[in-house]
Amino acid sequence: MLMSAVAACAADLPVAPESIDDTARAAAFRSWKISLAPLVASQALDVSSSYGMRELNPLLASADGGFEMKGAAIKLGVTGAVVGAEYLIVRKYPRSARVISRLNWTSGIVTTGFAIHNYAIK
Repeated sequence: MLMSAVAACAADLPVAPESIDDTARAAAFRSWKISLAPLVASQALDVSSSYGMRELNPLLASADGGFEMKGAAIKLGVTGAVVGAEYLIVRKYPRSARVISRLNWTSGIVTTGFAIHNYAIK
């Protein structure tokens, strides 16, 4: 009886600062995870729109100067490595999740613009 009364009184107390910080971290981590969708989707869209076209980046160009499997593998591999590095950074420094999330959204928007341009000239 006494324990339930104490628990009821404890429920009315204000939330401790640690739990507010944990909630903010969880929200930032969740927003970072959501930002991965446009990042990866825009990269895949760019690969799809560039495939078979002439590639200006010599690291992504095949022997004949086109964007083929070699370029697609490198581009998607780098994207995977970036996502992995972001995960390690966000895990070690949770406050960075908000900034990285904004960078992912920006990158997704810019890369989608490149893909739209590629489809327009195809």
